[in-house]
Amino acid sequence: MSTISGFVRDDATGEPISYANVFLAETSLGSATNVDGYFVITNVPFGSYQLLASMIGFKIHKQDVNIEDNVNIRINIRLTQAVLEGEEVTVTAERQKFEQSIESSQISLDLREINTVPGFIEADVFRALQMLPGVQSGNDFSSALYVRGSTPDQNLIMLDGITVYNPYHLGGIFSTFNTDAIKEADFHAG
Repeated sequence: MSTISGFVRDDATGEPISYANVFLAETSLGSATNVDGYFVITNVPFGSYQLLASMIGFKIHKQDVNIEDNVNIRINIRLTQAVLEGEEVTVTAERQKFEQSIESSQISLDLREINTVPGFIEADVFRALQMLPGVQSGNDFSSALYVRGSTPDQNLIMLDGITVYNPYHLGGIFSTFNTDAIKEADFHAG
């Protein structure tokens, strides 16, 4: 049994060609080049074969090889680039007449709704949000939001498109948002 090994390179640039197929015609023997363009075909019985090397974007290389028993053969292959021509493909589409909403549960609260929710000392946006379905409070003295079983640190709180990283004050009893400065609150439950 013999071994055929070598490199596959681009004929124009000399750069190695990765993942090219190198095989012996009409046999099940072959290999793919590695990232350096190197290939090895092992356990080749003696005889005459046609060695083929192919890669998309290159012409197929054909070479006759004669294998003698227990001989290692080194072959360097150079592939020439080839333009793959195909027929013109025209793609047309129509816009869907009805677009499906992919928004999960979204609720908007206006200032009137925020102010009508019973609060501790003053109206609080987070206390109003705790009254919504899917939202829980840890206790009566916390304005933290537990949305659908998550923890408060997993919530994204934004004010006019800017992330607010610590939305609580006084140990979490109140939110940092002044209800007089808020026109509406949008709540997305994920």
